[in-house]
Amino acid sequence: MASFASFASSGTLRLEPDLRKLRATSLATEKAARTSLSHPRTLTFTQLEGKSELIKSLDLQEALSRIKEGSKIDTFCYLPLLRECIHQNLLSGVQIVHGHMIKMGFHRDLFVMAFLVNAYSKCGNMENAHKVFDNLPGRNVVAWTALMKGYVHNSQPDFAIRVFQEMLEGGSYPTNITLGISLNGCSVLKSIELGKQIHAYIIKYQVQHDTSVGNSLCSLYSKCGGLDSAVKTFEKITEKNVISWTAVISACGDNGRAAKGLRLFVEMLSNGVEPNELTLTSVLSICCTLQSLGLGSQVHALSITLGHGTNEHIINSILYLYLKCGWTDEAAKLFHGMEDVGLVTWNVMISGYAELMNHVKEDLSAYHSGTEALKIFLNLNRSGTEPDPFTFSSILSVCSRLVALEQGEQIHAQTLKTGYLSDAIVGSALVNMYNKCGSIDKASKAFVEMSTRTLISWTSMISGFAHNGQIQQALQLFEDMRIAGVRPNQITVVGVLSACSHAGMLEEALSYFEMMQKDYKLKPVMDHFACLINTFVRVGKLEEAFEFVKKMEFQPNEFIWSRLLAGCRNLGDTELAIYAAKELLKLHPEDAETYQLLLTTLMSAEKWEYASIVKELVREKKLEKPTDWSWISIKDKVHSFNPDDPLHSEKSETYGFLDELLDKAKNFGYEPLENFELNDVKHDTMTFSSPVHHSEKLAVAFGLLNTSNAATVRIIKSSSMCRDSHNFMKAISSITNRKIIIRDRDSRWLHKFVDGQCSCGDYACLL
Repeated sequence: MASFASFASSGTLRLEPDLRKLRATSLATEKAARTSLSHPRTLTFTQLEGKSELIKSLDLQEALSRIKEGSKIDTFCYLPLLRECIHQNLLSGVQIVHGHMIKMGFHRDLFVMAFLVNAYSKCGNMENAHKVFDNLPGRNVVAWTALMKGYVHNSQPDFAIRVFQEMLEGGSYPTNITLGISLNGCSVLKSIELGKQIHAYIIKYQVQHDTSVGNSLCSLYSKCGGLDSAVKTFEKITEKNVISWTAVISACGDNGRAAKGLRLFVEMLSNGVEPNELTLTSVLSICCTLQSLGLGSQVHALSITLGHGTNEHIINSILYLYLKCGWTDEAAKLFHGMEDVGLVTWNVMISGYAELMNHVKEDLSAYHSGTEALKIFLNLNRSGTEPDPFTFSSILSVCSRLVALEQGEQIHAQTLKTGYLSDAIVGSALVNMYNKCGSIDKASKAFVEMSTRTLISWTSMISGFAHNGQIQQALQLFEDMRIAGVRPNQITVVGVLSACSHAGMLEEALSYFEMMQKDYKLKPVMDHFACLINTFVRVGKLEEAFEFVKKMEFQPNEFIWSRLLAGCRNLGDTELAIYAAKELLKLHPEDAETYQLLLTTLMSAEKWEYASIVKELVREKKLEKPTDWSWISIKDKVHSFNPDDPLHSEKSETYGFLDELLDKAKNFGYEPLENFELNDVKHDTMTFSSPVHHSEKLAVAFGLLNTSNAATVRIIKSSSMCRDSHNFMKAISSITNRKIIIRDRDSRWLHKFVDGQCSCGDYACLL
């Protein structure tokens, strides 16, 4: 595409010496442009075979049929026909009218033919639009503008800029509308440099105060990340309309200045400007960013007052806000009260619950949010609405979090049936789902069958191999990706380092860490350091791990300190354990699991004095043992387990079967380990308690009772799995010849128990 600079700087782009002198003479032309490019739908009358009659008595198809038969009409009657063709997106109708115009000799009428350019453009046929334009008897600003707008409307902004260049080189003068469309083209291209050249042209001829031009400039700078410039152009608009305010409010929301956007919204209302549905949608989006439920509720009320209460875009924004803020009952009430539910609304509900899973404080609520998303997806299918790629990617992410393989497989089959499996985003989500559910073979098969592999899909598969303990496959796939010419990003390297950490490959991990920085110029982030420190701990190099922490450019996070604490506990280094625990408690002073791990470490080392101090802290803070929940999904129904919950309908049978399993495991060589429970600090003596009935054991017993002998038992646990449970699961997997997959609080690895072995290498159990 030709550069705008070549003619903007040389003066080829021409206007009158003072555009203000031109405005009076070009007023009629500009008015015509506005009329032809933004027209009413109403058909008025036509004249068929010399007789005037109301076109209301003819529908579009009948009118087209009459002119197709050769009926004569006046030139001004073509416009309402073309308008109705545009409204119905009827390209064949435009072609019929075009043929009639040629047959009747009206193809020499510049005004009508310019509108034909607009009609072809609006119906998506830019090839015919340009052909008509090339054969115009003359070219006025209306025709040039119509063609430019068509290219922008049909996602071909580079062609719009070329047409703009040809227009200037041909000596035509752009109107404010033309300049606005050229800026819109730059916005779509995200070409800030080209936009700045047009802006300079606008300043030169002093039209930056025009409303339409200012709005387009504001939008351009916003989409190119120049918020300050966007606000400045907004402030220079003399007559700010609702579009102006909406543009600058959206700019603030899109560029991370949500609070400023809300202040501008308040200022807009103070100036007496009534917001439209786009304004309200933008403000609600800002409320989502800030998670401002109170303000969002007020905007909802305002939208109802202004008559936009049933607007689908506004309702969708409100639904998403309510879900993101955890107001699920209100969201459900609003959703079920809708008469017509479109696909976008279904997607909002599913993705809203999916995102809520990432924000709730405890895993049981996340699980309930996920099951609600699955119910909504089921209702979507029952409604007859066909899901789209966004639907499938959202619901597959829910299945990933729930370890819901059965539902994920059903959705996989549906993607095949609908043809959306070829979509790269859906394919990547499918690979990720199988990985997170521990079905690495199916994940690998889905990856191999992808028609197009993106960086996301490569990264997902590498991470999947690492999380499932298949280290060599992960590292080999990384090399394959590099050979294929795909550059890794920071997340890809996290997957590679995680694989090295899993296998205790310290030298290889350090080599990849160096490669990331030197070969790919990627700056290390927290997760990279976490993987390396975890590798140091895994190979027993605690002091080196602590030294590495000191070299970090930022403060270690919870995962790093918890790994160091676990390593100290495993290797019996009490002094470093106390130091790591102090740092961890600075980040989370009320974390019960940290206190429990520290107490277990001190008591195992018989450091009774230190243990007494920690015990007193636990008493003062009134901490209870970490919530112990586990759940399993069987035949689309969720079963949750808590040792202290007496309400499960099949609890007695489950407990009885668990006792049988414990006896079998003991005969197999399993020796129960005692753990210290925080609740034990209520007593004067420090004792260890038996974890016989931990929730994951109950869930496994229930799963073995209620699934077929060939089925894999998949469980999610709300806290970290203790060593005793880990040993028990290994024994049971061997005794029953069943695969058992558990995802606990530390979801970086799956515990995949097969034939008495765990994929974590017996390392990822902390307590």
